Amino acid sequence: MSLRNPERGLFSVKGLIFTLGLIASFIFVGVIYGGLIRPGANKAALASTYGVDDRTSFSSIFVILKDYEQQICLSLFLWGIMILVYKFILLNHEVKTLGRFAPESEGLTSAPEVELLDGARSITRERAGTLADEIDEKSKTHELKNKILPYIMARGLERYHMTGSVPEATETIMGRLEVAAEQQESELSMLRYLVWAVPSIGFIGTVRGIGVALQRADEALQGDISGVTSALGVAFNSTLVALFISIILMLLIHLLQGGQEGLILRLQTFCREQLIDKLYDREEPEGTANAQRPICREQLIDELYGEEPEGTSNAQRPTSNIESEKSAKPSAEHQD
Repeated sequence: MSLRNPERGLFSVKGLIFTLGLIASFIFVGVIYGGLIRPGANKAALASTYGVDDRTSFSSIFVILKDYEQQICLSLFLWGIMILVYKFILLNHEVKTLGRFAPESEGLTSAPEVELLDGARSITRERAGTLADEIDEKSKTHELKNKILPYIMARGLERYHMTGSVPEATETIMGRLEVAAEQQESELSMLRYLVWAVPSIGFIGTVRGIGVALQRADEALQGDISGVTSALGVAFNSTLVALFISIILMLLIHLLQGGQEGLILRLQTFCREQLIDKLYDREEPEGTANAQRPICREQLIDELYGEEPEGTSNAQRPTSNIESEKSAKPSAEHQD
């Protein structure tokens, strides 16, 4: 899986699995049915017709699987297994990539792929730019190409190098992790469709079997119930096989989804603890050095009572004006 270069096209690995994999699964299952399952089921039916006991374990399975609904369900099941194997392989590669960048958190003793701190206590803006270029260069190798973690780390460090803002770098990293989680969730849509489609095909076989049984009801009234029982066998066997396949597919899908969600949580923990919490530039931005410098008492007095602009001396000394007015009033009254 890749956030930068998602696999598209018919001739990508994903495209081949979703197209040629479907065709190959139907061909493979069809060959198995034509050469093994249906001949075995016909042999078991012929033996039961002549009263020969041929109820071995394999013959019973052949009888259960012999109909077309079961064949379609097994073909879709094989296709779903191909997609699941492909997804589990991608998940395993992402976990190995996390182990290369954070061996301690994964319980490994090897050295990390990139030394983020390199002996320092924090990652400065200049160091972030160097790390972003280094990780981008390593992402071009075959082992790390199109992996989630190197791409997210490089974009977060690049953002911090450009802006010097930790919140913006955090938003960049966490936003891309959310995109990765949504992309993984969307790629499970076909598997969820298969989980819905397989039981539906089984129910179609149930409806078809019951319909055939009703058509042969007159034969049952005449004493021949073989046609009715055969049709009911189609109905119940198709539902049985479809539900069993859907249970297996749903279990594997939940295992895959749990692994993907766990991977995203581990990536978030690594980025938060080993990357975002280490971003700190010790150099003060321009214009903030004087603002953060403490002002002593003498400087404050000089600023308040020092040289004053013209026209503001009377406004800044209201007390002297009031006293002069009070002294002027008694003298005026005495003259009156």
